[in-house]
Amino acid sequence: MDDYVKRKLQEWVLSEYIDNFKGQQISETNFKLLLGEEKAQEALIPPWGPRLIFKKKLEELCNNQIEPSTSKMLSPCATSTPGKRNTDEANPPITKRLCGTSLGRADGLTKEKQIMKRVKGKLQSKPADQQSSLKFKEFLSHKIKVLETDKKEVVGVFGKTGAGKSSLINSILDKGNLLPSGDVSACTSVMIQVEANMTRDGKYTAEIEFITHEEWEEELQSILAERKSEEGNDDEKEDSGGDTDEYDDADKIYALYREDGNEASVNNLMDSRHFKSIPEFLLGKKKEFKTSQAEELSRELWCYLRSDILSTEQQYWPLVKSVTIKIPNVKDLLEHVVLIDLPGNGDCNKSRDEMWKSVVGRCTTVWIVSEINRTVSEKEAWEILDRSVSYLGHGGQCRSISFICTKTDNIGVDYDMKKERDSILSRNMVAKKKVEEKFNKQTKIKEQFNIDKDFFQVFTVSSKEYRKNSALQPEDTEIPKLQEFLRNLNDRSTKTSDYVSGAYGILSLIQGAKSSDMTDSKKEVCQVLENNLKEGLETIGQTMDEAYEAFERCLSEGVRQSVETCEKIAKDKVIEPKGTNGRWYHKVLKSLCKNNGDYKPIRKKGKKSQRERNLNDSLASCMRDLSNETFKKYFPNQGKGSSINDLIDNFTLDTNSLVEEHPEVSLHLTFLKTEEIKLKAKLKRDIRERKKEIYNILPKSISDTMRPCYERAAQYTGPDTLESMRKELRNHLKTFKEDMFHKAKKEMLDLLKEMKVCLPLYHSVTNTKKHIVEELERELQESMSQSLKTPDSLLVPDVSEEYEEMKKCYEKLHSSTNAATTTA
Repeated sequence: MDDYVKRKLQEWVLSEYIDNFKGQQISETNFKLLLGEEKAQEALIPPWGPRLIFKKKLEELCNNQIEPSTSKMLSPCATSTPGKRNTDEANPPITKRLCGTSLGRADGLTKEKQIMKRVKGKLQSKPADQQSSLKFKEFLSHKIKVLETDKKEVVGVFGKTGAGKSSLINSILDKGNLLPSGDVSACTSVMIQVEANMTRDGKYTAEIEFITHEEWEEELQSILAERKSEEGNDDEKEDSGGDTDEYDDADKIYALYREDGNEASVNNLMDSRHFKSIPEFLLGKKKEFKTSQAEELSRELWCYLRSDILSTEQQYWPLVKSVTIKIPNVKDLLEHVVLIDLPGNGDCNKSRDEMWKSVVGRCTTVWIVSEINRTVSEKEAWEILDRSVSYLGHGGQCRSISFICTKTDNIGVDYDMKKERDSILSRNMVAKKKVEEKFNKQTKIKEQFNIDKDFFQVFTVSSKEYRKNSALQPEDTEIPKLQEFLRNLNDRSTKTSDYVSGAYGILSLIQGAKSSDMTDSKKEVCQVLENNLKEGLETIGQTMDEAYEAFERCLSEGVRQSVETCEKIAKDKVIEPKGTNGRWYHKVLKSLCKNNGDYKPIRKKGKKSQRERNLNDSLASCMRDLSNETFKKYFPNQGKGSSINDLIDNFTLDTNSLVEEHPEVSLHLTFLKTEEIKLKAKLKRDIRERKKEIYNILPKSISDTMRPCYERAAQYTGPDTLESMRKELRNHLKTFKEDMFHKAKKEMLDLLKEMKVCLPLYHSVTNTKKHIVEELERELQESMSQSLKTPDSLLVPDVSEEYEEMKKCYEKLHSSTNAATTTA
């Protein structure tokens, strides 16, 4: 095999198949002869997904659709909407979406980043004596650094143990043995993050983060105390509904200590000799692995991710907080996307629980995974969604939810392949319809999101059939659809556009700074920009005033209803729920009080799980329910309407019209236009983060008010413990309910005021509209001042060559994007 073939496979993100081509002596001479040779292509690239990419790239190459001088690549995608794909997988329409830059290389923005690296080097060369030149260079260096920030899409994958999450992720990434899967139980509390390895070493890497030494000691104390209190009390069982867990806390002891854990004390179990194989745990460091093959990494990770009670080897999953896995050659899927295998709910370990809430709040997409024969009837998958929805909706940033029905090949028909395929596809259609019908009945979700036609989708997949292709064709398994979902979510064209536009703006500013002083033009342009700025910000400020008034009205009603109903809600949900047994419920209530109002059940193998209980959330429910519609209107995660984000999108300095009137400052205005786009994007991100904080302030405020009561209740002991705790909670609630709910209302409204005050760009100040005008005006005028008032062009680095290169990239990028839009 020659360099030509190797280079093509690397450009097409198919590097892992280079050895196959080398073994079959494929050279530049016979490379194009593979066109139409389906069996040869299948032998060289067995997985259907990568083979489809190869086939399309080869067709483009042979039809002279790729420009040799730039190695330009256009990736065929069925649509620009995430998750949508033409049903005729064998002959997909060619909708050209730019995957990369105008260069379209496998390594993304290689050329553009090299250009900016040269520019940065010139700026960092020995500075001139003049302070103005030094300040200008520092300003530009900061702007270049900001370009490198990459905001990734987060896909949260939920599902109970055994649902097929690991096999699903392995199949989508065409890494059959990456995540350990099989009959051995997964550790359901560990978060597994999968992303692309963006380095050139081509290695599979893993980084394991442990809980702290102190957290494990605290967890051991809780486990052993629970074990002691249950000795001889076989009647302490609760039939609370829900599915049994795959492991319990006794398994944690056995997994880590084996026989040494029997009857041992906490001090003995914390002895360092038990952790000599993982010194990183004792040192508070992360453990790292690096391998050449996916299978090797999987073997290394087994004892950190899987629970195998039959194994004699020590297992470390009880100590693991999260695992980050980076894999090579998946840039088309994961360059700007992260897959996170998540537990169905939080954890009794506080740090794991906080991480869970944080990660769920960052999910832009959620996949709920469940076996097809249990999809509608099984409670756990729907309960996961129900428990998580507030962290995904107003308390998060989720824009789409997909239900993935796995193991569709388990049909029980094996005497006729055609009948088996027909039976599978028929059942898949029925399953999709039933899941969609059940989803439409989920009122809690509708309260949190603006549901449109693309918000919810159902996929029916078979990882097993995708690998072996016996009864089903690859497209029947719908794994290719999920791969296309990720490609569209990856949206490399948008990331590229942001970088190239920003880089072009910076280089335009540097070029403009070499021009002579234009004080009169600058003053006139600045005046127009300031007027446009103030008009736009006044509109945003008025809408923020409207939002504040709307929230004030619904929260006032929420306070009234909460005061009237809170005692009954607290009794029914937490203090004295129906069907609870006093002989064991005192443990639940004590645990809740110790954890400041939040109870996470201890897992018990063979017994049905306790329900989670959160008194703070229950008490905040009235105020939250009444504010949901207002949140949806002003701070939606997706969709169009009268939201604050829409106003920001519509805001403009109108630099294009100024270019026509003042061509002498066109380069400066080009930079200002790119700055406007970046500032608006940053403003929207800041508002999104503050929106989460505002939504979560109600239970937090209530928790703060209830804290003294929780602390007192947790101290009770003796035979009347349960009734004493109940009385403490009831009395505190009756005494402080008026103040508590008014305080929660005030804190939410204060945060809304603060958002209006800050609409944060860089700093917090006390006057909203004045602040926004001053901040934006300062940023934009500083940019103009730095370029237009530089007195001597020799003080500015010569970037003429870099400017012309980036200008070509910018023009080609927008030309290709416009062509792709027209084709679509």
